[in-house]
Amino acid sequence: MRRLFAVTVVVLLSSAMLFVVVYAGGDPVTKPSKGMLTGTLYILGPCTDPSFPAGAFQTINVGKGRITVVGESHFLVTYCTYFTSDTTMVGSGWGILTAADGDAIHLSADVTVDLSKTPPEWSETDFVVGGTGRFEGATGSIDSHGIWTLGADSFPFGNDPSIPPLLLQAPQGWVGTSEGEITY
Repeated sequence: MRRLFAVTVVVLLSSAMLFVVVYAGGDPVTKPSKGMLTGTLYILGPCTDPSFPAGAFQTINVGKGRITVVGESHFLVTYCTYFTSDTTMVGSGWGILTAADGDAIHLSADVTVDLSKTPPEWSETDFVVGGTGRFEGATGSIDSHGIWTLGADSFPFGNDPSIPPLLLQAPQGWVGTSEGEITY
């Protein structure tokens, strides 16, 4: 009886280990990603990263949305932005897109804002550079674009880096869509 019990346990454990190895060793799958997002943009003050030109400023973008691969999600993106003309800002930085279950996608972000339009328009390319949980080792890219929705003056202080307030402009609300592919 003991031998039968021991053989049964060994067979069950071996089957479970095989299932775990087969499941964990599965090839990554590339999935299309589409979403709608909304958030708030804060321009805080001077960017301290010396790789950016003088006059660059620190921007933080927080928001939420629904993305096909992630589902309901929240995100934080921070980048240094600067003017390339009187009406165009560009920037780059990093971000974290977090699903409702806590799994996260890590991003490298590049953004462009066109202040000549009313309301201002923005576009952003996010490169997936890993993650946590089911997104560990993820790769891919997501292109997003949209408009600013709040704020009477898109950039009331111009590009004068000598202005001292901690918040260089009123927070800007925005909406947008995203589309791309994520492999995980």
